[in-house]
Amino acid sequence: MSTLTLSIDEVKKIHDILVDDFSNTKDPILPPGIKNEDLLASAVSRQETSLNGILKYPNTILNASTLLYGICNNHPFHNGNKRTALVSMLVHLEKNRITLFDTSQKELYDFMIKVADHKIANISVKRSKAKSSKVKAIKSDDEVNAIAQWIKKRSAPIKKGEKHNITYRELRRILSSFGYELEDHNKNMIRIVRYVIVKKGFFIKKEIKERKPIENIPWPGENRLVNINEIKRIRKICNLEEQDGVDSDSFYNYTSIVDSFINKYRKVLNRLAKV
Repeated sequence: MSTLTLSIDEVKKIHDILVDDFSNTKDPILPPGIKNEDLLASAVSRQETSLNGILKYPNTILNASTLLYGICNNHPFHNGNKRTALVSMLVHLEKNRITLFDTSQKELYDFMIKVADHKIANISVKRSKAKSSKVKAIKSDDEVNAIAQWIKKRSAPIKKGEKHNITYRELRRILSSFGYELEDHNKNMIRIVRYVIVKKGFFIKKEIKERKPIENIPWPGENRLVNINEIKRIRKICNLEEQDGVDSDSFYNYTSIVDSFINKYRKVLNRLAKV
């Protein structure tokens, strides 16, 4: 199975979601946006680097590693490069059904700082050779390999089934895409409702939007994480399970995947904003 890569538009989207998510925090991404389109294209194209049709970074972990390296060290965005690089790497792995496990926020932070400072690999290059493009290429290859080794020790294939800890904000957006809304917030509960178009009238049929209450669910707050078992229950009562033609990949979409990683690794993303 070939490795799935991230496009320039997907990396831009990750950056935009991070900008939006951090906009009301102590560490907003300012100024936002792309500083240099060519540097971004160069960083993303590292995934497709090949010789005689053979990819230089053929397996998923190496491919994700070179993407992270490129975004982090090319600095294509005005700000938030380390944060965008980290989330892009996580989304790349997710796209290829690989996830990190048993990795603390501190370990991830230390890892990203080493990548940014070019200290991820133990390389000794004489200063007189520092401007040699050949030496630079060797150095970057060593760094990408070191990144890949770090990821490999802490990753595993994603098991079938539910896999995301999404926020209630993302749950609202996902349900809305399937025709459901969350309304009638009352204390710690909120109601799932569905609006359907029905035709009514004896002589002249008119299309009327009818509101159909489905069920009440817990509502601790927009930015709180939804328990996996609660997601399963909601998918069942809304007929959004695999037997209904909605598999997990269809239920969770790109924005919700990015959002889940931002929430899961928020502490390390906050720390990276300060360096």
